[in-house]
Amino acid sequence: MMKVKSNPIYAAHRLAYCAIIFVLIFSVGCTSIKLIADYDEVIDSSVSEFQRNMETHLIKLERNIGTDDASHENSIEFYDEAKVELSSIRVRAAAIPKNELTLTQIELLIQNLENLEKIHQLGIDENDIPPLRNAFNTGTTAILKLELAKKRGIEVGE
Repeated sequence: MMKVKSNPIYAAHRLAYCAIIFVLIFSVGCTSIKLIADYDEVIDSSVSEFQRNMETHLIKLERNIGTDDASHENSIEFYDEAKVELSSIRVRAAAIPKNELTLTQIELLIQNLENLEKIHQLGIDENDIPPLRNAFNTGTTAILKLELAKKRGIEVGE
């Protein structure tokens, strides 16, 4: 067997390489990977405002069922404003990287609004209001919970 003399320069280089590798592994291990967008105050407040407007609309419908005040024709302005409001929220959410979950929830809210208007066009009665209210409250609550979880820095699903 042949003995190799240890070279002090080689040993120092080897130690330096090991130290660099250790530092790289340690720093990569301590780096958090961001999988979701940061909290957005504008989305939070806009969705809260949308929920208030929707609740106001549903209360007015509830009180006026069977009258012209509850007709679809008298609610067209509300639907137009609500569509613009949700479109604006969607555009903002889409502009934020890693915000797909919030964007998906907003898309569902938009679909619910379209469904509400279709139901309203066909004729809405007082039995329709509670499940509609529940659908919109569930949708807006989901978006707000996600935004608040982002604000606290909690992982989605906790």
